Amino acid sequence: MLLRRSGDRTQTSFNLGKLTNTSSLDIGIANEATLLTLADAIVTGSKTMIQTARENAFSELGEQASLDAVAVIAGFNGITKVANGTGLPLDPETHNSTVAMRTETSIDQYSESNKLQTWG
Repeated sequence: MLLRRSGDRTQTSFNLGKLTNTSSLDIGIANEATLLTLADAIVTGSKTMIQTARENAFSELGEQASLDAVAVIAGFNGITKVANGTGLPLDPETHNSTVAMRTETSIDQYSESNKLQTWG
């Protein structure tokens, strides 16, 4: 949501469908390949995959940017699990203001059970 909002503010268009692999196009952010690899490794990877992705991120982004990215990835993953686990629905304003983004990313089909079937 923040990426979409910051894009609105800077009049920059992002391809959010890439976030859930619904698009083969780039998202349109700096260092996205490194960041996506790091996110995938942290959320679904082995210890070796995480270590390799972290080392690449440190090399390409620097220590502070890499640590910031890891914190955001881990925080988002945890917050999502809490929301999914408690059945917390979107508030009406967020639900209404994110229709296009949720359609573009297919995020509504990105449930915990779907993730389990996809990644084990």
